[in-house]
Amino acid sequence: MEQLDDTELFAGIQANDRHAFSELVNRYSAILFRFIQRRVSCVEDSEDILQEVFVSLWNNRHKINIEYSLYPYLFKTAKYKIIDWTIQEQRKVARAEALLQTYQTQSTTTSEEELLAKELSVLIEQEIDKMPTTMKSAFSLSRKESMSIKDIATELALSEQTVKNNISLALGWLKLRFK
Repeated sequence: MEQLDDTELFAGIQANDRHAFSELVNRYSAILFRFIQRRVSCVEDSEDILQEVFVSLWNNRHKINIEYSLYPYLFKTAKYKIIDWTIQEQRKVARAEALLQTYQTQSTTTSEEELLAKELSVLIEQEIDKMPTTMKSAFSLSRKESMSIKDIATELALSEQTVKNNISLALGWLKLRFK
């Protein structure tokens, strides 16, 4: 199968040949991964996007028309998957910032509101204590110590993207608990 060109290989994929699909994945996964990795920087997210590209190809194999090469189709699909991922990440950050603002804004106009704020603070602390160690550390350093992403990454010996992901996950965790 290695000697087959893309159109012959894709004809096999359209005929539900899983070996042809495996050959295609082997042929293009390394170069696609590098393309995605340059734009996403997080290895796990890059692997997820790469998988989504190939799943999309398999799911749409009967609708796709390839004349010469799969290369342009795969890279265009990867580009759109990266855009989708970026939009999702921006939404996560926006939700996280809104949750953080809610978390940091504690009204003290009445004693009842003060009591509610203290109770909420205790509940939030309990939820933070339940988080995995890395997530808890990144979130605490970000929110309690007001450290930058770069400083947290240095402190915890993690990449900046991993720190961002952990903070987003922590905020999502809290959001789920306090819906």
